Amino acid sequence: MLSKLQQFILEACVEGGGAIARSVVDKNHGHSSSKAHQEHYKQIVTASIERLIERGLLVGYGTKTAEKFFITKIKLTPRGQKAAHECRKKRQQKFPTMYSYVRSKH
Repeated sequence: MLSKLQQFILEACVEGGGAIARSVVDKNHGHSSSKAHQEHYKQIVTASIERLIERGLLVGYGTKTAEKFFITKIKLTPRGQKAAHECRKKRQQKFPTMYSYVRSKH
C-alpha cells in the first residue's frame, strides 16, 4: 500500500518522462495548513523517497557525504512504472455496466 505522497511521487515521475529532479517533489507542499507538516516536509518527502527506493520502485541519484546521502534526482524502475499504472487504474472512474443500469431501472 502506497501513501498519497508516494503515489504523487510516482505520478510526477511518470509525467516527467520517468525521471525528475528532487526539487519538483519538494515544491509540492500540499494543501495542509499544519505548521508541523510544513516545517518537516523535506524530511517526510525524503523518508517517502527512501521507502520507494527500498521497495525497488525508484532509483535515487545524488551525492554522498560521510554522514548523509543527498538525493537530487529520482528515476522510475520498471516495477515503479507498473505501480504507478496500478495507482492510476484504481483512481480511474468506472462506468456502470449495462446490466447494472438495466437492472436498476426495473
